[in-house]
Amino acid sequence: MEKLDFLSLAKKLKGPWEPMEVLRMDGYHVLLALFDGEYKFHKHDGEELFYVIKGEIELEMANETIKLKEGEGFLLPKETAHRSRAAKPSIVMAIERGNLRTFWVHPTPASK
Repeated sequence: MEKLDFLSLAKKLKGPWEPMEVLRMDGYHVLLALFDGEYKFHKHDGEELFYVIKGEIELEMANETIKLKEGEGFLLPKETAHRSRAAKPSIVMAIERGNLRTFWVHPTPASK
């Protein structure tokens, strides 16, 4: 067994919105990603857990926006259209089912 140093691993990230798989466990993937700027609206056929390691992010959904600071997380329900954004580069860990599918969606009027 070995410890995981997520901040050191984050130095290997290639760029914003290019997640890196850190490990797999019981059918789930643990990913690290650099959030910087704004990502496209999408949804998944499963739940997704976000945990902010460094920085701050927002998860925008149709009817609300969740702001997360370092040390905070959020479990996004499946089939929830959302987009992520970060005003400054932020490091996020995500945990999701290994065979999670992504569907691109158009923004809703409430999200504009």
